[in-house]
This record gives sequence, structure tokens and C-alpha cells, in this order.
Amino acid sequence: MSFGPLAVFLKILLLTLNLVKCSQEITNMNMPKNPFENPVSQPDQTEKREKQQVFPDVPEKFTDGYPEGYRPWPKGWSFTVDKMKEKLPDGTYKMLTLDMSIPSAELAEKVNSIPTREERAVAIGKFYTCKHNCPRCFSKTMALEDSDCFILTWDENKKIIDQAAELGLETVKFLEPGELLDDPDLFKYLDYFKEKNINFSIFTKPAYLTDEVEVKKKFGLSPKEFLAKIKGYENVSLLVSFTSADPETEKKLVESSVEDYSNKRNQILEMMAELGFNDDPDNQRMALICAPVLKSNIDEAFDIFKWGIKRNIPVVLAPTMVSGRGAEAEEIKSIDFKDRQLVDLWVELYDWLIKEKLMTMEQIEQEGVSPYAGFACNQFISGMFIRMNGQVQGCPGNETQKFRHARDIKVGDREIPTGRLEEVWKNSVSYEMRKELIEDGEITLTQACYAKTGGLKLLKKHDDALVPKDKGSFSEDFYARVLETIKAKHTAETVE
Repeated sequence: MSFGPLAVFLKILLLTLNLVKCSQEITNMNMPKNPFENPVSQPDQTEKREKQQVFPDVPEKFTDGYPEGYRPWPKGWSFTVDKMKEKLPDGTYKMLTLDMSIPSAELAEKVNSIPTREERAVAIGKFYTCKHNCPRCFSKTMALEDSDCFILTWDENKKIIDQAAELGLETVKFLEPGELLDDPDLFKYLDYFKEKNINFSIFTKPAYLTDEVEVKKKFGLSPKEFLAKIKGYENVSLLVSFTSADPETEKKLVESSVEDYSNKRNQILEMMAELGFNDDPDNQRMALICAPVLKSNIDEAFDIFKWGIKRNIPVVLAPTMVSGRGAEAEEIKSIDFKDRQLVDLWVELYDWLIKEKLMTMEQIEQEGVSPYAGFACNQFISGMFIRMNGQVQGCPGNETQKFRHARDIKVGDREIPTGRLEEVWKNSVSYEMRKELIEDGEITLTQACYAKTGGLKLLKKHDDALVPKDKGSFSEDFYARVLETIKAKHTAETVE
């Protein structure tokens, strides 16, 4: 038996594989490097142990019942239908909100001083500082292929906000990079938003603020004095991450450099309550962000939801974003998680809101089922998200090409020309969607999450979905299934 032909075939196959490998290596050399390729551990979703929930020591606010018409909504996050219908004098629908990146002066200076784009791309990850290493962080990535890899400066951000104000801007939320409350220029930013009369909300994991020495060194204040100074800005709210009341689960979901993270987070929440952040039911200055809801914490989400609302602290729950590290979450591929566990949780939340007389069945049907249970979501059609490299997206929940409104808001000599933001807004899919919903008489207080719902079609003239069916953290029929289940449950209980 001769092995000659076989040996020749194997040599050819080996040579072909080597050529393919070399070609791929050359391609990778020419691609922008992901600046956030640091290793991240995966949350242990299979661990079976008895959780030990420890909530902050904050008294309930509504022991005698909720005020008439009370809704647990974070300040400045959503807008009424009438507000969304408002236009500028030239007929343009107002851009009501921006999600923004406010890099520190130190980060911008370090990155922007580097001469070449390729080196800046690496430097973004090298100099990006955050006290946490969240396994599902949407920010720990950046689409760089269309970017010059310069970082927005505060002066550039102010020019963006000034233009947005002319378009009707009312609210801004800080999303990235890192912790804004750790930025020595914090109060400069707050003074600016106060002067512009813009509501400003800050996402934060503030456990590190218990470090008296560090806070005193940076701001000349004790932690409580620091929080009190923030509270003095009536337009500012703090959106505090709270994904688990169990210290071990929270530790894995946040991976913070702060020791005893969960306990210190609770201390900060207690300070905020003592200072009165949650005193006014008509002006809710603090909220809990229970996101992402994953297999490891979905069993606690309802407890967190109830705990917060009873203390006039709105709670925002949501599954993983389909962006950054969140796009890798196993829950996106889990039919059971999306079609059973999430549906069951949303039904439980809405059923509780009905029983607490915070919502009626009629309200739910009129407003629509929200991707933030019980709380209106209309930010996708109300504004945009500007990343720290100038890329403009529909929202932070999805960073794929279909969600990118503009390659880079910075152009030429890094000045933003008059009308540039207006041009991006009016040509965005967010604006087009809002216009279609209003003109067709189909605008509702809340919409489905266009960034995270797989298979959902946006515009009538488009046949394709923004998010493929198997890439969303919500299923296409999620909202209909939740609504039908609540209606059936409500009908049965009414009959009884």
C-alpha cells in the first residue's frame, strides 16, 4: 500500500492552514486594537448557596400609604407624550436628552498628546481608569475603526451641550468613563449644568467615597460633606448601582478594587438618605440601578425593587446591554432566561405595582410594557449617546453599525461647527422613529427597547430588525407576553 498521494495531500493541507494563519495575523496587525483587552473573570452563574442579603439601614417613607398619583421614576430620565411632541420654531422635534461621556482632563491630555492614531487607540485602554472591573461593563470597549481616537475635552463637551440646548435639551446623564464623582473637576461640571438649567444625573458605584482620607485630599471635604454639597445642586441626581444585596454576589458582579464593597455602598446610601436625597416624592434625587439582571441576581431583583420604592428610591431594572462586555453575556443565548425568567419577573413587578395602587391595569395597557418595569422608557427617540471618542449612538445599549448616528462628532481642527449636532439628530434613526410614531398617531409613553430586543422592527419602511433575533437580551414577543400574562392574572383575581 502506497502512502505517497496521502503524504502529498497532508503537506498541501498543512501549507494551506499556515497561509490562512499568516493572512489572519497580517489582518489583525492592520486592525485597531481593542484598548480594553484586559482579562475579566466570568460571573459564576451556577453557584448554589444560600444568599445573605444585607440592605442599607434606611427607613421606609410611605408607612401611611403612597401620595396620590405617586410614580417611582428617576428624575429627568423620561418624558411625557406631550413633551415628545414639542417642536422648535422651524418644525424640528426637540432633542430632549443626551447620554454623555465626560473624560477627565488628565485622561484627555494623556491620550490627545500622542501623535499617531494607532498609539492613541492603545493609550485609551492604558490610561482609562476605573475603580471597578465589571464583567458586563458596556463601556469597557470602543468601536475604533471609524474614530481618530482623540478623547473629548471638557471644552468640546460644553460646545456639544450648548448646541444641544438650542435643540431643546433638558436632561443629561453621565455614563462613562469611570467614576465622575472621583474627578477633581466634578464641581466645575455641576456648576455648568446648574448655570444651563439642565437636569444632570450621574451613574455611580460610590462605595469608594467612604475613604475619608482620599475624599478630603481631593475635595477638602468629609464624605458626608461631599454628598451634602452635591445635594445642594437641585438639578443633580445620583443613580447608584445596586445589583445584589448579597455581598458575595455583588462582589462578583462589580469586581471592585474597594474592599468590603457591598457594606461601603450601603454606608453611602445611608448617608444620602440622612441628607434627604429621597425626601421629596415629587423630586426623586436618588435611584438604584439593578442592571444588568442576570442569572446570578434575578432571584433578588424583586426584593431590591420593593425595598427601593418603599423608601422613595426608584429602582431601574434591565437585562444586559448588547454592547461592550455585555454582548458576551450567556443570558442573551438562553431561551429559558429570556422567555421564562425575565417574563415572570416583569409580571411579578407589575402585579405588585397594581396591588400597591401605584399603577392600574388600564395604565399599563395605555403606556405599554416597559423594558424598565413600571417606569417609562422613551430615551431612544428622545435623544442620543455621545461616547468619549466622539462617536454618536442611538443609546448605550447597542454599539453596532445600525445604532451609530455619526462616526465622530469631532472634525477637522477638533472644533464642532455650528449645526453639526442638529444635522446628526435630524438624520438619526431615533429622530425618524419619533417622527413616524407621532405622525402615525402611535406614540406612547414607553417603547420597547430598540437596542436590546431581538427581531424588533423599527420603521415601517424597513423590513429588517435593528437587532437580530438571537442577539437581543429581550425576545421579540417579550412585551406582548408580559402584557397578556398580567391581564390574565388581573382578570382572574378580579373574578375571585
